[in-house]
Amino acid sequence: MKVQEEISAIVAGVIAASKDLYIIKDGKGIWKGIPEYYEGYKRAVKQRDRILTHAEVDKYPESLFKQRAPNQTDEEAEYIKENYKNTTHPVFMDMLSVTGRGLSDNNWQITYPEGSTEAEDYKEYVNEGIDVFGSVENYVKRIVHPLKEKDANGVMTFTIKPPTMREVDGEMVAVDTERFKPQPKYYSCEKVVAWKWDEYALFESHEKSTVNYGNRPLKVGRVFYFYDDANIWKIEQIGDFKDNTFSYTVVFNHALNMFPCHKMKGVPSLLEDGEVYYTSRFYYAVDLLDWSLLYSNYLNASMANVCFPFRWMVGDECDFTDSHGVSCHDGKIAHDGVFSNCPKCDGSGMKVRTSPMKTYLLKSEKGTDKGDTSFPQPMGFISPNTETLEFTRKMADQYVQDSKSMLHIHTSNADVKGKEDMTATVAAIDVKAMYAFVQPDSDETFDVFQFLLDVIGKVRSINPDFEGAELQYPTTFDYRTDADILEDIRIARESNAPSHIISSLIYQYIANRFYSDKETAKVSEIVMNADRLLTLTNAEVTERKAQGLVNAWEVVLHDSAFQLINELIGANPNFLDLEIDAQVDALEAIAKEKAPKAEITSARDRLLNIGG
Repeated sequence: MKVQEEISAIVAGVIAASKDLYIIKDGKGIWKGIPEYYEGYKRAVKQRDRILTHAEVDKYPESLFKQRAPNQTDEEAEYIKENYKNTTHPVFMDMLSVTGRGLSDNNWQITYPEGSTEAEDYKEYVNEGIDVFGSVENYVKRIVHPLKEKDANGVMTFTIKPPTMREVDGEMVAVDTERFKPQPKYYSCEKVVAWKWDEYALFESHEKSTVNYGNRPLKVGRVFYFYDDANIWKIEQIGDFKDNTFSYTVVFNHALNMFPCHKMKGVPSLLEDGEVYYTSRFYYAVDLLDWSLLYSNYLNASMANVCFPFRWMVGDECDFTDSHGVSCHDGKIAHDGVFSNCPKCDGSGMKVRTSPMKTYLLKSEKGTDKGDTSFPQPMGFISPNTETLEFTRKMADQYVQDSKSMLHIHTSNADVKGKEDMTATVAAIDVKAMYAFVQPDSDETFDVFQFLLDVIGKVRSINPDFEGAELQYPTTFDYRTDADILEDIRIARESNAPSHIISSLIYQYIANRFYSDKETAKVSEIVMNADRLLTLTNAEVTERKAQGLVNAWEVVLHDSAFQLINELIGANPNFLDLEIDAQVDALEAIAKEKAPKAEITSARDRLLNIGG
């Protein structure tokens, strides 16, 4: 636990590193540059900003386009800025799809504490107590996961929601019977102005305090929050802005005996001072995506020149004479040594012979004057060579494909050509390399998930030994598409593969097809447990039925399993919450009720009947 004198020294170091960069302009605080609070700080901010170029659709990357191409004009640079389009954002979204597969409901489990009122309160709060998102799970899926890919050096911590207030004897007081209401709190890397692993963190808030500046109060004072293993402090600038004086207040004594801050993490590396620095896995593809984004926007500007090319045409020298008898000379009219643009040619010095409908009027040949016949064509267009545009597009696309390959993103079922023709996407992906890429990223996301569960449990509980929920992290990730698995099933059947292999593939298809739909996944699980004909083809079912090897009710169950389960759900809305054995028994029972009662049940009986 840090005392105020120690915290004051940390704040003083932060102010010393940044006081010349944070200035007041037009009544607002602005930053002239990025301070170097500690080794790796500037690198972290630069990394985050470069990633945001591709992660946020409407963020114009000023730094990326600041250095112009050698022949680019001011007009072209402005056109690109005003018509900027983010063409690489889909790559970031594809990566979220790849790295987020572990968050699918069937890939992980959570075990809650049981047997006490505290345990029940904890479970309810974890699933319903988070502002906006409801549950911690939703917060992790929708906020933590994308933030982690954008900002590996950002920090997740918690804040306390203000208590419910009630009036007592004319005064508003906090309800002292309520438990604390912790909420997840994220600070981007640029806000992490001081950091000591497992000891303390100082975050600069977006809040501003009121200070005196130029003999008037302005809300430009800096505000910080300090976290250690015992307290959360609020530190506000007070007095005159130039004096850098601060007030210190403990806003929450959490007494957790743990450092309640967790970095989002990425690929770790060690800085010269031995501190750990994280790099987002997406960052390794940013150079390629920068080139693609540049070329795509250059291409859009060039396309404008193709659609609206520069036009040239033959013109005559302007013959305008004003009311003073002064003639146009190279587009200028001179009066008393002062030159102005000719009102006729607007300073060009040429007149263009076009009709109101833009028809060019040719001069005919007269005597020795050849008129316009000396020109092969009196008008033409200048536009970029389309081969250059095609090359630019090819390079932009190639950089995107290279970045996807680096990020193990495969979103197409298109045939892949290599040394041999391959049609299954599984043949094109090094599955082990993909797992090696995704597994640590997934584990880091679940580390944040587990951290939030632990902190919420400790903050809300009055029992210092209370243990919160425990997560079982994902261990497998299947990235094959439905089409991939169906192709595997087709090949297995054509190859007369053993039945258990075909069965396994069919089960994988069902699990993959419905993994994101909880209710459908439950229904599929019942069918997989009850239908022993599931993996047979229609022809095989018909053959075995004719041989008397299957019962009529089994065929009914096979053909109408989903319809029968819907009937069971209609009769009992809680059917899907029953144990799997009870569900299977109920499905078999209703199938037997629906099955036709055949008088002849076997091939042997049919032969005896014919002979009789």
